[in-house]
Amino acid sequence: MTDTQTRRAPATPAPPATTPVSSSASPEEAREDRRQRAVQSLGLRLDGGVERFDRIARLAHLALGVPQVSLTVLDGDRATFPGAYGFDFREVPREQALCTQAHAMGRTLVVEDLAADRELREHPAFQQFGIRFYAGRPLRDPQGNVVGMFALYDSTPRTLEGEAVDALEDLAAWAEQELVSSGESRQARFVQTSLLPRGPLVARGWDVRGSCLPSLAVGGDFFDHEETRGTVHLTLADVMGKGTGAALLSATVRAAVRSTHDAVTAGVDLGVTTTRVARTVQADLDRSASFVTLLECALDLEDGYLRYVDAGSGLSLLVRADGTVQRLGSHDRPVGALGEDSWTEHTETIEPGDRLLLFSDGLLDLLQDPVRWSDEIGQLVLDAPDAAGFLAAVEELTRRLTPLDDVTVLVAFRDGAA
Repeated sequence: MTDTQTRRAPATPAPPATTPVSSSASPEEAREDRRQRAVQSLGLRLDGGVERFDRIARLAHLALGVPQVSLTVLDGDRATFPGAYGFDFREVPREQALCTQAHAMGRTLVVEDLAADRELREHPAFQQFGIRFYAGRPLRDPQGNVVGMFALYDSTPRTLEGEAVDALEDLAAWAEQELVSSGESRQARFVQTSLLPRGPLVARGWDVRGSCLPSLAVGGDFFDHEETRGTVHLTLADVMGKGTGAALLSATVRAAVRSTHDAVTAGVDLGVTTTRVARTVQADLDRSASFVTLLECALDLEDGYLRYVDAGSGLSLLVRADGTVQRLGSHDRPVGALGEDSWTEHTETIEPGDRLLLFSDGLLDLLQDPVRWSDEIGQLVLDAPDAAGFLAAVEELTRRLTPLDDVTVLVAFRDGAA
């Protein structure tokens, strides 16, 4: 590997030059400032172990036979080990970490014997901890900043060559992907969560609230509710796929739907506004080879009159106060399936004591019979003491079972005394 430095002699290449942060900062200060900001941007928890990082460290121990492995992140004046094997601590002062030298080099560093290295034989890793062998490979973010090191340690000298070098590279590449993608997912999840309603809508004898439980850090499901002049707009959508790409498309769909709320409140047919939404997002869906199932409702809080469009979902229930379970639906296709499609508005009335439920297909994975689901889900709605209790019951299901897809629910419960 051309970017690997094996230390049998003390020669240390000069760090690569970078553009300073300010005209008064030295290249070293600028590089450190950029590196620290890159680490902070990952949004990682650095005060303890992370199991997915520990798992990679354990595999490195088994594959390469080294007694100690770390995924090291330099954070200010400390070196943290969010992933580790063979250590009984999770951080050390930065000056005690061998990874500091490898960070500065910006390339894989292999030291076969610290005791024979004129520079590193004075290092605390050798003097205090008895480390003789070290191999560290930088982990970079998409901008090329070194945000961590994947390192091997041994208390006896050893060499690293052939398949062992390839194994280190493969494991480090895996660690790099986990390190960077976890930070990206955390940020994407924060943004996606911020687009959800801030809290339930409780007014005029109604309780409207929802929950979105992605199977990954981020997902393609979203729900929304917003009141405008006595009309509550309820939206539940499921973009094909999971992860950051689906989340980006769901944000686009949400914005397009919200842009029609004033027209819907004014009485414009929901089929017309849904068609407008579809035309707005069609190009994005075409480019990403995706489609969206969409439930869009307009609910009059005064008389319970419900207008709705079902674009390829079929996953909504109206549970009456007398226990009757009614499936709502239509034969319209998902948004993005065919560019020339149009959609039809349907109507119902939600009487006092009735409960409306919209949900994504991830909920079906948690049922005993996902084909004949209406009775089981209807009973779950009936058994709930209130809207909050129903959401809690769904969350309990996801804890007990493993959802294969995002689980999103949106409910509108009407008080029986209304």
